[in-house]
Amino acid sequence: MVRVSVVTLTWNNLEYTKKAVESIKKILTPDDEVVFVDNLSNDGTALYLDLLELPCATTVNILPFQCGIGHAYNKAFSQCSGEYIFIYDNDLEIVMPNTLEHLIKVHEERQDAGIVCPCCSNVMGRYRCCLDIQYLEHDIVEISKKWNCAWPECPSAAWLIKKKCLAEIGGWDEQFDPYGIADYDYALRVVNAGWKILVDRHIFVKHYGGVTSSKYVNGEMLEKTRQLFFKKWYPNEQYPKGGAPRIRNR
Repeated sequence: MVRVSVVTLTWNNLEYTKKAVESIKKILTPDDEVVFVDNLSNDGTALYLDLLELPCATTVNILPFQCGIGHAYNKAFSQCSGEYIFIYDNDLEIVMPNTLEHLIKVHEERQDAGIVCPCCSNVMGRYRCCLDIQYLEHDIVEISKKWNCAWPECPSAAWLIKKKCLAEIGGWDEQFDPYGIADYDYALRVVNAGWKILVDRHIFVKHYGGVTSSKYVNGEMLEKTRQLFFKKWYPNEQYPKGGAPRIRNR
């Protein structure tokens, strides 16, 4: 049985992808697997991935067209066979050798955990955001219990998802493509299905933040996805001017 399926999406930014890969390479075992989906990079990323040697099985998908992150994630998820799926952005860097073991341990201790994630730098959410490893608070926080909602406390950088949860909830909602708040939508779906989202504040992962999205995301695109998000979760309410309000659980 595969322990962890690591899923990484790439679109250019080869220098960051190399950092991400070299750092997680040190903690992978032969019982893991890595699934890459490249979104038509033109900076040598595809060749780098094709020649990559890792200590576990590796699948590289080079898409013939530029797609949204929802479509790319769903492509990767369909190829994952691990007991856990680790969403590992290409602008992350592992700095603690026990990262996966610790996150898995939380899952094992909490059978109702759908997603367990570490603290990160440059990430939204007061319970996840951490400047560096020395600022860890060494506890476990249940996001839905603290805020009574999953949004915007839990962006998808460094999520460890239980395969059983993914199988129940399904994949990313592709209506938010090419880029939007599909991860917030997914977090709400997880919580509303009765699963828990936990932050393991014993673990820190370095996050450079917005390396890919900053290249093509604009205000018009974000506003469109906010409207779609609000319409999906509150179809009988009028979308407020100035953007969506803080989203609450139904």
